Amino acid sequence: MPQGIDDLEKYEDRQSLFIMSVKKESSSPDKGAASKGAVFLKRLGTTLCLWGILVFGVFAKDPRISLCSAGVILLFLAWGAYWEYLRMTGAIAWTFAAYSTTALGSLYLVYCLLEGTPWFSGVPSIPHQWCIGFLWSWCCYLCFLYRHAQDRLGTLSRYAFGWGYIFLMMGCLIGVFRFGGELGKWYLLLMIVCTKFSDMGAYVVGSLIGRHKMIPQISPGKTWEGFAGAILFSMVFGWALTRWASDHLGHLSSLQIWILAGVLSVGAVLGDLVESILKRECGVKDSGRFLPGIGGALDLVDSLLFNAPIMILYLYVFQHAHA
Repeated sequence: MPQGIDDLEKYEDRQSLFIMSVKKESSSPDKGAASKGAVFLKRLGTTLCLWGILVFGVFAKDPRISLCSAGVILLFLAWGAYWEYLRMTGAIAWTFAAYSTTALGSLYLVYCLLEGTPWFSGVPSIPHQWCIGFLWSWCCYLCFLYRHAQDRLGTLSRYAFGWGYIFLMMGCLIGVFRFGGELGKWYLLLMIVCTKFSDMGAYVVGSLIGRHKMIPQISPGKTWEGFAGAILFSMVFGWALTRWASDHLGHLSSLQIWILAGVLSVGAVLGDLVESILKRECGVKDSGRFLPGIGGALDLVDSLLFNAPIMILYLYVFQHAHA
């Protein structure tokens, strides 16, 4: 929250810039339709490239290649998303804190990925609570290290939230990937399909027939029609995947898939709204620009981060027999 007149003026400037950018994009219907079409084509091309990397990497026959590919992809996305978050919130000014928390997060993800594998056969199992506790201890050290910095607790809270928001949720993604051995790859693919086709359904249906705004003060582009499209696309493509991969996901009934896909589509929308709140507070439209049509790494994984704990909870509660 803004503190003092200067902070309040900066906050209002960011808000006005954000609102002006939204109005500018929606001022001309013809230009808006053309730009939406161009964005959709860019998003489609980027998505197909990412799907290719995911399928050929994670589903490689050699388990070592599969594990390494998953690690590289997840670490790349985690680094990108975390540093975009730090730039948006201004916390990146603490250089040592930025690099040290990134290193801790990377070590945590590598441990989650390799725990219990032959490569870690001689390494004792460490409870994840210890890892999280060590992070909080490190935050206390950073609080002491930057004791003379302005807004020390505010900046530190941004680090703690960002670390949990990105690295802990990425750890849940790894948990899905490793659940039930080889079956985990298919559970991860199912979650990604339900989540990303939910995003696509919301975008396509909302762009074509969206009329009723969902939460305009947070995300002006989201509509209730798009929300319905998100649920529909998630259910249809999630069900289609289970029928196509019946050898691996055939034990899931149609009713289970429809309920799971519906819950994941709601989670995807909520995850997107959480990032929209962050971007609105920071006065930016996209977290980054290195993914054409999508934005940054955080724009790509926001809905997946929110759905990862939902999926891992579902697996441990309802699919423990297949673990």
